[in-house]
Amino acid sequence: MRSQCNHTAPTGPHRVELHKHPGMLYAAAMVHRTVSMKCPLASFARMLTLAAMLFVSACQSIDPADEYGPLAAAAAAGNEVAVADLRRAFLADPEFNERMQRLAPLERQAMQLLADEPLKLGAIGSAILDIYYGSVAGHYALLKFYEHVEVDDGAAEHRVWLERIDAAIRERADGTRAGPYHVVSASEALAFLRVNELTPVGSMYHSTDEVPFLMLVIARPQEGRLDNVYFDLTEAYRAVEVSIDHADADETFSPGVLIGYLAQRDDSAAQASIGAYLFARDQYDAAADWLTAATRTGNILANLLLARVYQTRADTLEGKPHGDAMDFALEHYLHAVVVGSDEAMFALGGLYLDGDYGADNVASGAALLKQAAGLENTDAMVWLAHLHSVGTHVDLDLDAAADYYRRACSLGDTRARLQYARFLLIHSEQREFDPDAVEWLKQDAKLDEPEAMLLLGNLYARGVGVSTSYRRSLRWFKDAVSNAPDDANIVNEVAWALTVTNLDRLRNPDYALRIMERIMTTDGQARQNPAYLDTWAAAYAANGKFERAITVQVEAVSAAEALEQVEVIEILREHLDAFENGQTIIDAVP
Repeated sequence: MRSQCNHTAPTGPHRVELHKHPGMLYAAAMVHRTVSMKCPLASFARMLTLAAMLFVSACQSIDPADEYGPLAAAAAAGNEVAVADLRRAFLADPEFNERMQRLAPLERQAMQLLADEPLKLGAIGSAILDIYYGSVAGHYALLKFYEHVEVDDGAAEHRVWLERIDAAIRERADGTRAGPYHVVSASEALAFLRVNELTPVGSMYHSTDEVPFLMLVIARPQEGRLDNVYFDLTEAYRAVEVSIDHADADETFSPGVLIGYLAQRDDSAAQASIGAYLFARDQYDAAADWLTAATRTGNILANLLLARVYQTRADTLEGKPHGDAMDFALEHYLHAVVVGSDEAMFALGGLYLDGDYGADNVASGAALLKQAAGLENTDAMVWLAHLHSVGTHVDLDLDAAADYYRRACSLGDTRARLQYARFLLIHSEQREFDPDAVEWLKQDAKLDEPEAMLLLGNLYARGVGVSTSYRRSLRWFKDAVSNAPDDANIVNEVAWALTVTNLDRLRNPDYALRIMERIMTTDGQARQNPAYLDTWAAAYAANGKFERAITVQVEAVSAAEALEQVEVIEILREHLDAFENGQTIIDAVP
């Protein structure tokens, strides 16, 4: 008897939640652990100084012979001075706090004048370097000034310094979450981006075990997708922490305390962090207030989160309030789309395709997904591949589907690689199997991805893309379960294949029953799943335990009826009839 009940993972994409995108991963997790709304009992003046320190300092001990003044003078005179030495001396300078109170506003002003008033950059750049000769903003301002007045020697000097500072920041870092750039201050981070022709369009703080104080900046290049660039401000944060401890041991200091204070001082990165924290706690009104404040300075991370807040609120409303909330979500998604956010394009495209904004906008959904895919958004590529594979909202086109899958796979997207392999298995009779798909699965299997192992088991069992080998197939199936023994989807799919397969040499009902027994007796949610109960019953039947199979299958039918899964109830009843007649289930799987 052949089964039509779905015992495998779905091939079509589910709607991806916004906070799962690369730029938003912290929103529901890291920010939640970072932000605290309670502040220590410190005076306003001292907190102001400490907040400034977070962005500008990290005091270190230094050899008295390396005092900042002589080093800066030597550097200005054209002598060779290491960037790292200059930086350490500046941070340890006794006049550091006074210097920074003058430096920070000048650096901000210089960045604001770059495009429109280059003649003013000469005076401002010189003033900045008089304070700190290692300033990215100072050298960049003077580079642009000398370029504008066509003084090549002057421009060359500051270009060399910028290259040296850039190399020092990039040393042992790549700007990813795993390798953030180490900077002294937020203003240094923003100037670094501008020098590299990246325009900051959004930012947020968060914390990890490895990096207590991290800043994510969304930056727009001249062409292409927005970049997520991470900066490590921990060195400065630690200095603040030590200062608090020395000042008053009774006061508690944390990243969240400082973020809360900075948010009150109109720091949009801090405001966005607090908004994300409140959103994760389902405090939608308060989250919307903080995120709205953050959007006033053009922080598109706040726009993205605010759109998600309104979208989530709309799910709980009906009638006009529902429509109003969705309109607010649309407004903020569109704002982020205009800035170039592929995340917003993907999210809004999904809403259009789902009909949330009416039938007239459904076609716009596919267009937005294509726009996001053009910016290398792999989620959009996977969704478009699925749409083309089934002919929904776009033309049925297996070649286009394969092309979108391959593009996402080549960018290293594991989910795309898994779905591409399933797509090729489904269409193996119409299409030649892509040998790259096998290699991608093997690469992910080496990284302990259980679904890649499961799919390799399927390939070896069917001889698709590889030579048939039931021994290797069984090994891959068992490896998948060993790597994810508590993943009910993986366990169920392996157990179903080894229970009902029509390949005699692959069938292993004893092992299938063992792994189903474990998952179904330890996972309460799995015990309520009709498909899993069906597999469990089939495994009992395959081992000759028909009375137990009948009992479990009755549970499966009842669970499907309770969930109103009309499409599978008939199949489950057919299986029940088979068990009652002493028959097992045989199917052409995997």
